Amino acid sequence: MPKRILLFFLLSIGYQTLTAQDVVGCTYLLEDAKEAYAGGMVELIPELLLPCLGSDGLTGSPRREAYKLVINSYLFDHMPEEAHTLMDRFVDEYPDYRAGSTDPAEFVLLLNTNLLSKGIDPDEEPFNANVTEGDSVTARPGRERRPKVLGVSGHSLGFHAGANGTFSQLIERYSFGDMDQDKGRFGVRPGFQMGATVNFLINERFDISSGLLYNRTSLKYTATPLSSTSYEYIENGNHLQLPVSLIFKLNPESTGISYYARAGLVADYLFSAFGAGTRSSDESVNEVIVEKTDVTGSRRQINFSGMAGAGLRVPLNRSFFYTEVRFTSSILKSNRAENRYPNNDLTWLLYHVDSDFRIHQFSICTGICWNISNKEDL
Repeated sequence: MPKRILLFFLLSIGYQTLTAQDVVGCTYLLEDAKEAYAGGMVELIPELLLPCLGSDGLTGSPRREAYKLVINSYLFDHMPEEAHTLMDRFVDEYPDYRAGSTDPAEFVLLLNTNLLSKGIDPDEEPFNANVTEGDSVTARPGRERRPKVLGVSGHSLGFHAGANGTFSQLIERYSFGDMDQDKGRFGVRPGFQMGATVNFLINERFDISSGLLYNRTSLKYTATPLSSTSYEYIENGNHLQLPVSLIFKLNPESTGISYYARAGLVADYLFSAFGAGTRSSDESVNEVIVEKTDVTGSRRQINFSGMAGAGLRVPLNRSFFYTEVRFTSSILKSNRAENRYPNNDLTWLLYHVDSDFRIHQFSICTGICWNISNKEDL
């Protein structure tokens, strides 16, 4: 406390003996003001330095430092209107100034707001390459400002398409014939998917992603229900899917290729499914062919899947190209047990009976998204 009183006394004497029009005197006042700011006596700063911001006062880098000291003092002393008015003057004189790593967050916010109000993008490099980014007059360190890549860092909207492979998990086997000799199993079949996607920026690390997809699945089942009889069953399904996931960006500071991982949930609506197959027998050279048959009624139409994936984004002009691999796994069984024995040719000609199963899927997709962010969203 005695030190603060002594400092206040010395600053008062100095202010009375030095005039604002004296540039040398203002230079001394600037050094005193820095010491006062470091000592917490922010209420003295405007009285000391405002006269030095006149047309006959400080110039060059010391003038910019004086502006920043007064503005930060106003902000620290909870005087937002005075800070905003002086920041407006500061931006008029220094439109190429950009916040530095030592600027307090409140100063950065006020500076960027004033720049935007004058139609200046605070994230663009200034035309004047000689303007220093930030000064060393502030006591509170600010967070390092990272460059924003429009589209990669922001809200975005786009579409994607890709290929998938569907394989099913057999939960419990059922057979038309002898269960002990039936070697029924699922195989992998290719399909495809396409749709729209939208990403909402949460912060530089996380996005929320959603969209609407058309997903074409295809699965294969082979079995030997009788000792001399085997068949192959192929089923194609048409799905509408609503995925919702959280994207975690692994290197958000990168201005080049960025990498990310995602995890979420997929709501799935099966609007149609068709099955067909071929049965062969050791006792006959002729195959039994069952044409496409509607099996939608034997399938659960609403299901949910867990989703995990990883990918990369390549920034373009206000957009980004991305490619990604995903894995989805259905939570509920895909078949309806009450319709296990439908009265159709699949059962009585092909000898196919639904086993209990879940669908899993690997997919790889590519797409493009365009930035839809406003500057204030970044």
